[in-house]
Amino acid sequence: MPDYLVRGSVFEHLMQECFKLNRNLIAVAKHLTEDLGVTGSQWGVLGALGRDDAPRTIAAAARRMGLARQSVQRVADALVEQGLVEYLPNSADKRTKLAEVTAAGRKLLAELETRQLDWANHTAGDLSQANIEEAMRLVKQIRERINVDRNDVDG
Repeated sequence: MPDYLVRGSVFEHLMQECFKLNRNLIAVAKHLTEDLGVTGSQWGVLGALGRDDAPRTIAAAARRMGLARQSVQRVADALVEQGLVEYLPNSADKRTKLAEVTAAGRKLLAELETRQLDWANHTAGDLSQANIEEAMRLVKQIRERINVDRNDVDG
């Protein structure tokens, strides 16, 4: 079998493992959030909005997450209803509001980050930092390559 077919087959197996990993990570997010009244998606948006102290637009948060603005908007609206995020006027663009995490949202985010760190330390176990960093580099490289390929197809 030619080398490129072998690489492609191995890559397909890697994709399947990534799909399984994604499902597991979604389940972990559900477990970490279920008693706090938020979903994993809400946690993600809360984190994207609360990473800095400065308010940001929903579009900026969506770009940070690699998601469509509309999907982040729906989740942000739910967070506003829960009192975890508030919308503020945007002096740079009157049509676009800024979103800021409230004090309650920051408290919740701190709790979730603590839970996530505890889980990550437990899950990493005896994996070496070098192995984790190499896996991260590979995943990032593949993600960037897929983005370029997708842009070539879409563009």
